[in-house]
Amino acid sequence: MFVICIAGPDLGMGAGTAAMAGLAAFLGHLYPVFFGFRGGKGVATAAGALFGIDWLLGLATGTTWAIVAFFFRYSSLASLAAAFFAPAFYVIGSGIAWVFDRTVLAALIVMSLLLVWRHRENVRRLLAGTESRLGAKKR
Repeated sequence: MFVICIAGPDLGMGAGTAAMAGLAAFLGHLYPVFFGFRGGKGVATAAGALFGIDWLLGLATGTTWAIVAFFFRYSSLASLAAAFFAPAFYVIGSGIAWVFDRTVLAALIVMSLLLVWRHRENVRRLLAGTESRLGAKKR
């Protein structure tokens, strides 16, 4: 991913290529083969992909995660909020002219929807009030 972002423009690869590489890495971490397609680090990999697509997109989305995590103390809620806002930040960052790469937007939407899907149990626990908070002692 890093090589595509740094050397990509010199080789004729743009943000769309970085987005597809990021999506592939994200899927590999969200559904890891070696762990029976369970577990993984999808949120962290998505964050890396966002920084690879555009560092400002990664910064805006990471800041969203940090603000929600700081005020509400739920990592899962922060991850869901960041996933929700990532495609919006990309469109907003593209400017008023609505000049954005549809491949990038599609990859961001797919990543966001898959993150929400994978966090559905966390959503149930959030709604039930049983989700563990950041910094809380284990029971």
